[in-house]
Parts: sequence; structure tokens; C-alpha cells
Amino acid sequence: MLANVDPLVPVTKSGKLDVADPYKCVTVQLKDPKAFLEKLKNYKNDIDAKRVPESNFKAIQATLDDEGFQPDLIRTKSDCAGGLCDWVRNISVYFRIFTTVAPKRLAVEEAEVNLANANEKKATMEAEVAELNAALSVLQATFQEVMDEKEAAEAEAYKCEQKLDLA
Repeated sequence: MLANVDPLVPVTKSGKLDVADPYKCVTVQLKDPKAFLEKLKNYKNDIDAKRVPESNFKAIQATLDDEGFQPDLIRTKSDCAGGLCDWVRNISVYFRIFTTVAPKRLAVEEAEVNLANANEKKATMEAEVAELNAALSVLQATFQEVMDEKEAAEAEAYKCEQKLDLA
């Protein structure tokens, strides 16, 4: 789990755990139990920062699938090992969820940006439509005034024509 994350864990050139001497790796880690516990507590932050390669979780899949790798079963032998087993199971679930949710989170963020852009464009268009509607109402009022003047002039012309005919 700590391969490629913790510099105290020996890895091969290909990035896999160097299992030549696993006991040596464990003793180095457990020289300072508090530091080891802090590494485990901060492992979620390493996942969130994408510092943990997916190969770490692929490498432990066989262990997770093993029926004997159950916290309750292991706790009967060692309470600490049972807690560590529980942590491994939970952090692998967290990683799986994180890698599934992260792309969806990015898609949501992208959709929110697109929505904000679309709302901004909509507001701009609505302002332009309001401006054009105001200009249209001014033009319609002017047109109505001119039409009223025209009708008044035609009525006056008709009236004058009638007087002329009568005269």
C-alpha cells in the first residue's frame, strides 16, 4: 500500500514492491509506530492528491479477495493486525470510490462552468432583447403618431374637398 508513496518502502525500477526482504521493510516502518500511524492517517490525503498509483491497489486485490483476510477473523489473533486489516479494506474501498467519483466530479465542475457561461450569455441576450424592445416601442409610438397625423391630414383633405365640391 505504501509502495511509491513512502520513501522507506523499497520498490523495484518498475515501481513494484521489492519483496526481497519483506521483514526488513516492516521493521523499518515499525521503528517509529507513531510515524507509521500518521502515514496511515494521512494516506487518504495522498489518495486525494493522486500520489498513490492504482498499481498499489491492484497488487493487494488477491489479498482482499482472500476469505481469511477479514478484520474480525484476524482480530482473534491480533487486535492491531485486525485494525490494520480493517484499514486496508476501507482505504481500498475509498480509493475505488475516489477513482470512480473523481471523473464525475470533474464533469460536474465542467458542467457548472458551462452553465455559468450559458447563464451569462443568456443575461446578455436578455439585456439586448430588452434594449431592442424599448427601441421597438419608441418606433411604434412614433409610427402611431405619424399615422394619426396622416389620418388627420386625409380627413382634413376630404373635408376640404367636400367644401370645394359644394362651393
